[in-house]
Amino acid sequence: MYYGTVQMGMGAEEFWLMPIGLFLDLWACHKQFLGMEKPKRTFSIDDIIPPGI
Repeated sequence: MYYGTVQMGMGAEEFWLMPIGLFLDLWACHKQFLGMEKPKRTFSIDDIIPPGI
């Protein structure tokens, strides 16, 4: 509850009603934003859209 309310600025009710999977995804994004963790994969636009389109 500390991470959701203090670190991420959620209200207590919002934290308790949120699905655990969504909270864990948001926590991973929060750690990447703070520089505590690196993304597992990085993509560029060239990886998504093939050349020649």
